[in-house]
Amino acid sequence: MADRQIYAQPTAFSILAEDTRPIRSQGTEPAQIALPTSPSRRGNAFEFLILSYYNSVSGLAVEEWSSCLYGQSGKLYQCDGILSDGSRRYLLEVKFFEKRPASVRDIGRQRREQAAKDLECHGIVCVSLNGFDDSVREWQQNMDALEIVLVDWKDLRPHVLSRLSGPASVLLDAFDLRGNLITSVTGSQLRMQPPQSGAPLAAFPEFIAFPDPLERWIRRLPKLSIAQHQLSSGHFLYAEADSTVRLIADRKSDLSLWEAWELEDALFGYAARVYNALKATAQAVGKCQDQPLRVIQKWLKRRGWKTGEKGIRKALDDLIILGFVSKRPVGRHVHYSLTPMGTAYVSAKDQAETIFRDRLHQWSPYRILCDAIEAGKIEPKRDAIIRYFKEQYRPYEPYARCLFNDNSADGLLSLYREFELLIEASECER
Repeated sequence: MADRQIYAQPTAFSILAEDTRPIRSQGTEPAQIALPTSPSRRGNAFEFLILSYYNSVSGLAVEEWSSCLYGQSGKLYQCDGILSDGSRRYLLEVKFFEKRPASVRDIGRQRREQAAKDLECHGIVCVSLNGFDDSVREWQQNMDALEIVLVDWKDLRPHVLSRLSGPASVLLDAFDLRGNLITSVTGSQLRMQPPQSGAPLAAFPEFIAFPDPLERWIRRLPKLSIAQHQLSSGHFLYAEADSTVRLIADRKSDLSLWEAWELEDALFGYAARVYNALKATAQAVGKCQDQPLRVIQKWLKRRGWKTGEKGIRKALDDLIILGFVSKRPVGRHVHYSLTPMGTAYVSAKDQAETIFRDRLHQWSPYRILCDAIEAGKIEPKRDAIIRYFKEQYRPYEPYARCLFNDNSADGLLSLYREFELLIEASECER
């Protein structure tokens, strides 16, 4: 089977052969695309760039943006996206390696093949920043059950940049950057303090790096006006159940756009850990103030915990998200310490669970989940949670991304059972 390119395919994606306009006209501002600074976040941003481009091409559409999807078998898959030309569906797999080509091991051949078939896709479109090694091309040539399309960024880049003049987000929305003011084509504006200009990537000057949080808001910028409108639009409702009047916003989702963003930011970096593991880790930090992970691990090991470094790091990340622990860089290491709230929690003994539960209810993912369960909108089950929040985010995609997956749903459910269901059962027994 000959090497194939998605924009030159004589099949589903042949429409891209027509997209041959020049990169830019002489004298216009160079096209640059905003990426986050952290290498770990650039891969996801690159996924949205590729999806946004294909979504802009006539005859193609993004059926699913980067998210968790259930296959026909009921199995859940984390997918970079699904593309369609109206008759054929393609699973998208995107790789962002700045210094090497993607290998078949990076793609996860068996897992991707299974996902494509279970999600009723006809093929897999693989896009790589630095091309592919021989193992990927061998896979492509020997695959009969699925169409494998390989796309090198260097070949796709002219087609993407031809649509831009000046800076743009990974969603291909142009913006104007002057001093401390960023202005979207929709008129939404964001002021920066202090001003930020971004830095081009050495090997890929078409990309310009901004601090992670700023890049995220540049991506959201065109929809800030919608978030602002939702805060003040709607109707007032008197509910006899609670004898009060509430503002019911006019929107298609139970979540406002601002709440969707708040959830996305709050869930980033969260990983499922049971409460006892979180409590023990907080106690370890209290005994090993301003110490690296290896010291905390030794303390836990002496007390019978066999948790590996990865599990402890996840627990520490969760405690940081909840505000019980802080971290600071010390040379090549990171040191962890209790915050004032963490100190109060560890010292509270009999009241520790009360402090932890109060903090949980201030954390938006847990609070909104509890509200949805108590309102009867979802059952306290993993599948129900993932499907519910996927639907709540759908009206806002791709400007908001749903991070409810099997891991985050399991973690939140574990905390819900610990602090809501068990408390309810205890109160019923009294």
